[in-house]
Amino acid sequence: MSINSYEDMLSDASDVLSKATVNQERLKIPRAITMEEGKVTVVRNFTDITSIINRDPKDVAKFFMKEFGIGVNVDGKRLIINRKISEEDFNNKLEQYLNVYVRCYECNSPDTEILRESRTSLIVCKACGAQHPINMSREIMIDRDEIRENKKYTVTVDSVGRSGEGRAKLYGTSIIVPGVKKGQTVKVLIKRLKEGTAIAEVVKD
Repeated sequence: MSINSYEDMLSDASDVLSKATVNQERLKIPRAITMEEGKVTVVRNFTDITSIINRDPKDVAKFFMKEFGIGVNVDGKRLIINRKISEEDFNNKLEQYLNVYVRCYECNSPDTEILRESRTSLIVCKACGAQHPINMSREIMIDRDEIRENKKYTVTVDSVGRSGEGRAKLYGTSIIVPGVKKGQTVKVLIKRLKEGTAIAEVVKD
């Protein structure tokens, strides 16, 4: 495939993902601000965060109660945790919640909602229209490497685009892989990288 073809694909992908990029900027999620009050930890901007991500504060609080194994309580705009939790630990757990329950699994936009169908809960993206069942094992994107040109990575193709190209996601980057099928796990070489989207080709081990 020619360099021009790669550039054309990157341009097309950038157009598709441009709306998601705008939403990410508009819906920038702040870090939690915590403080200790005696034996408890108070998250001062808790409902500000839940409002931005369009999630019920009580549902989000249940997540933290389960993760920290201790009672929590929503008090006005604050979340009160019944033991001392460092701000870093809380924000790491918040990142986990965002990655599993908020960010789109396709374009990474936080502009999503949860739709419950029968016994299945789906994340529905308002930016790109993707729908995915909630994946409880989705990894936390913290302290990960960045995708770089001319480096090799192993990826799993999770969808196929309108032109038949395979699409994968790694380290927050959307990767376009021509000539593969959904569900394939392949080693790829990154040929071009632009604005969070990469064009890759399959290579042998």
